[in-house]
Amino acid sequence: MNNITKKIGIIGLGTVGEATVASIKKQRSLIDKRTSINLKVVKVCDARKHKARIAGKYSVSFTNNPYDIINDPAIDVVVELIGGIEPAKTYILESLKNGKDVVTANKALLAKHGKQIFNVAGKLNRSIGFEASVCGAIPLIQIISRGLVACKVKKLYGILNGTTNYILYMMAKEKMSFSSALKEAQRKGFAEKKANFDIDGIDTLHKISILSYLCFGTWPSLNNIYVEGISKISLLDIVYASELSYTIKLVAIASKEKNRLDLRVHPALIPCEHPLAQVNLAFNAVWLDVYPAGELLFYGEGAGGVPTSSSVISDIVNISLAKPSFIQEISSIKFLNIGNIVNRYYIRFMAKDRPGVLSKISRILASLDISIASVTQKERKERNFVPIVMVTHQAKEANIQKAISRIDRFSVIKGPSCVIRIENL
Repeated sequence: MNNITKKIGIIGLGTVGEATVASIKKQRSLIDKRTSINLKVVKVCDARKHKARIAGKYSVSFTNNPYDIINDPAIDVVVELIGGIEPAKTYILESLKNGKDVVTANKALLAKHGKQIFNVAGKLNRSIGFEASVCGAIPLIQIISRGLVACKVKKLYGILNGTTNYILYMMAKEKMSFSSALKEAQRKGFAEKKANFDIDGIDTLHKISILSYLCFGTWPSLNNIYVEGISKISLLDIVYASELSYTIKLVAIASKEKNRLDLRVHPALIPCEHPLAQVNLAFNAVWLDVYPAGELLFYGEGAGGVPTSSSVISDIVNISLAKPSFIQEISSIKFLNIGNIVNRYYIRFMAKDRPGVLSKISRILASLDISIASVTQKERKERNFVPIVMVTHQAKEANIQKAISRIDRFSVIKGPSCVIRIENL
């Protein structure tokens, strides 16, 4: 078999960019033996001039101008690792127009402009590699698009953000408050100083958008995906969930029934015996229910330069081995509004310890066709308010929200009350 040489240009020498250069050099002979493809990084680019020392370390040409890579006729594959929307979008589109294949880890860009980028790539017969955009080192995109090509995805549940998973894990393990667990995550380097992108669920939102395209053939508007972060989860909820044999995780959910797609990101109670409940620290995992393969679980490191570089390199190799192929988009899919979902719910009220409070709450719930499966009044007091924990039977989301809005207006209730969906996987 004749060896194929692929010349690579990398735009962005951050954590993942530097690790990719290092990994290609270190694993080059192994890749060659397994694939007969000779990967060669010939040029790297970064706006920060001091990054030239990295290029020097690996004997690679360095530039501050991305167009030195985009316009270089010798370069076969452009790897975009700068993140953000612009100028990354322009760099990718210009690279495609110049006849180059592209590899990117840019989940925010793909979530917002993936449809446009893939349409351009399809018309120009160029490939887009994006394995590193979801779940770091887990080869999830390759598995769904290639390994499960003959399977129909029915449901997907994902723990797609290591920062939030670490925070919730530390709250449960060390009985920490949310703010203390966040500080610990920042101290350990699992969370940025400004961690809203993670804790508000935005990072997970971008990833489930990409997975929606892979699993169901549609690039959803981000407005079609319900998003709720973890900042309202208290230690009380972590403890009470455990007493009910559940653990709380920030999950991304995607499921399709007939022609209606349910996409959402929010905290959920997961049964302790389910494999997703065992995903701890900053790890990621995705659980799939597919036909005919059945239930599958994928688990691994979801971030970090070295693990993520393995996905970048995998994309470069796969692009080199296969002709461009794209999922046929389905335009007729409708999206399920969060108000129309039917779930069981965990609800925690903080109520004054007075006779008749529980009956007032129950009347509101009953008036909206919400049936109570269990109720517990805890002994712990907080400024004359005690927790009342309820678990409902199946109920409509819109009715739950109406009920909570009415109940929280009672003078005997210290709102806002906590509502968490229960996912019985």
